[in-house]
Amino acid sequence: VANLNESDRFEVLRFSTEVEPLFDRLAEAGQDNRARAEKFIKDLKPTGGTAIDDALGKALGLRSGAGDRPCAVIFLTDGRPTVGNTEESQIVDRALKAAGAARVFCFGIGTDVNTHLLDRITEGTRAASQYVLPEEDIEVKVSAFFAKIREPVLANPRLKFPEGVRVTQLYPAALPDLFKGEQLVAAGRYSGTANGEIVLEGAVQGERRVFEFKADFPASSSGHGFIPRLWATRRVGYLLDELRLRGESKELKDEVVELARKYGVVTPYTAYLILEDEQRRGLAQDTRTFRMLERDDRARRASEQYFLGLKNEVSGGVAVSGARSHGALKEAQTSQDALYQSGREVLRAAPATAPAAWGRQDGGARGGSASTAQPAAQAAEEFARQGRFINGRTFYLNDGQWVDSEAQRKPNARQVRLEFGSQAYFDFLSRHPETAAWLALGRKVRFLLGDVVYEVHE
Repeated sequence: VANLNESDRFEVLRFSTEVEPLFDRLAEAGQDNRARAEKFIKDLKPTGGTAIDDALGKALGLRSGAGDRPCAVIFLTDGRPTVGNTEESQIVDRALKAAGAARVFCFGIGTDVNTHLLDRITEGTRAASQYVLPEEDIEVKVSAFFAKIREPVLANPRLKFPEGVRVTQLYPAALPDLFKGEQLVAAGRYSGTANGEIVLEGAVQGERRVFEFKADFPASSSGHGFIPRLWATRRVGYLLDELRLRGESKELKDEVVELARKYGVVTPYTAYLILEDEQRRGLAQDTRTFRMLERDDRARRASEQYFLGLKNEVSGGVAVSGARSHGALKEAQTSQDALYQSGREVLRAAPATAPAAWGRQDGGARGGSASTAQPAAQAAEEFARQGRFINGRTFYLNDGQWVDSEAQRKPNARQVRLEFGSQAYFDFLSRHPETAAWLALGRKVRFLLGDVVYEVHE
């Protein structure tokens, strides 16, 4: 409220068992109205139920008074719907229908929030969700968010690509509004070739604006090797969110496994799916991706538990952890930082998982604990991170050997062994300088080149 612009209009709605608006309209953000709002906020008391459906309906009903202005709803809740309509799908459908062009930004405070409900609303209104943990400062998060959105630069941005180029799987799929001081990175796949212009369209203060940028779309390119992995990181985050919000399917799981293994987008969630896939296919032990993780019973069960929590938990610590973890992947600016943030979320939620049966090999014990969950989570996270993305390939460390994930795809390929440091080794390097970064991994490396699997040994 203190940071509103003089030209803004606003409303504050308190909701518990019922909804209580302050002005019952969009009021000018003058000094007197802001003073009234601050007093209204200071008098709030945490009592009653949680009438989410009524609160969203009342707030979005004010949209008609916004005219052509950008309209945002900042929705803060520390609970699940308990009053009035409590059906998740109905609340989402009603909110999206009423939102129109309005953006609904959701703040889930604590862990007793319905993450599916909040994320589906923000996804449908081209906004974003944030989850404020009990140990975090809500004032810092909300203030930082509002400082950003108070100065919009480009609303409803859209990209158009040159004729002859087809762009698919672009992330973010619906570009969010752009605000002052902000950077928007989009990553996607293209087919076709062209040398033309990318057109960016949007609105500035209600007026259409067009920006053009020259771009070359070649048939192939060996530069900027980080881009495919950045795209894959976002794609995996999107697919995991689909699994979380809309249920499991074989097609989604298969694609997550393929992308995660190929590009090294590995978290305890994806590590479990890779283990499950390789066991189902009966892959030979010496070609599996996470042999050490598979042999560590507690860490393996931790990865399994995280994935089950991802599918089944709507609220609670594990659900909030999953939402924050996948959000980091979906919004990745660099793959490595996103994977680090995602891993931190898994470790933070470890005490809440405490899988059953960690204490016994036969699976008979019930009830894990924070003391057993944390080391198992740490081990799962460390095993999942034993990979390197180098020069377009991902290598995984198993039993002291770095193995190229692409070599796994051709188990019947011709095998050639190279003794590390031998004349044959250096002759090979001279003929194939593109493999230098792979060979630099160490004295035991296995990789695919063409149709041949090469194995460097001591």
